[in-house]
Order: sequence, then C-alpha cells, then structure tokens
Amino acid sequence: MSFSAWCFVSGKDYDDAIGRVDRIIAALETAPQKAAQEWLDKDFLPVARQLVPYRTGELHDSIGGRVTGSSIEVFATADHARFVEEGTSKSPAQPFMGPAWHKTIGKLRTRIAQALRKASK
Repeated sequence: MSFSAWCFVSGKDYDDAIGRVDRIIAALETAPQKAAQEWLDKDFLPVARQLVPYRTGELHDSIGGRVTGSSIEVFATADHARFVEEGTSKSPAQPFMGPAWHKTIGKLRTRIAQALRKASK
C-alpha cells in the first residue's frame, strides 16, 4: 500500500514562510554573540571588578573584554595584573579574573540557551 500527498503553497504563502525561516536563521546566528556581550557587561565584568584588590584603581579600571565571532576575550591591561592574579615569590596570589570566570560561567550558558530559544520562536 502506498500513500502520497500533495501540498500546494501559493507564491505569497511560500514567500512568507521563507521570510520567516530567514529571520529565524539570522536571529540564531546573532543570538549567542548578543548573549555573550550581555554576560560580559552584566555578569563577568562587575564580578571581576568587585573581586580585584583596589589600591590606586589602575588594575580595576584596566579590566575589560570583548566578544568577537565565536569567542570571548577577557583581560586586564595593567602591567601588574598578572602578578596580582598569579602572585610572585614575594607576594601571594590575589586572583580575580579566574574566580570571576568560574562564578559567572553558568550564567553565560543560561543566557545563550535563553537567547537561542527566543530566537527560534
């Protein structure tokens, strides 16, 4: 036994469907980057800046980040940032970037998942 069905879609209906699919694809392509930027601005940077030892403000003010394509870069540009984060033979580590990453990485995953769900509707 065989069964076949035909479906006819008019030009306007077809164009509407293709337009919707195109909008969903475009939203899915940009959603992770937008979610990552939101995580960077609202989650990671505030936590890193809260955790960093504050003396002159130079290190605090040098903490930053950027989202490019499919990557997230976080950094502190002050010359002494690495020495504070990792410590030296004379000074113990006072990590702030690593702990901020670990404290907020779950929020990044959540933000991306929510953005993808929203974009696919």
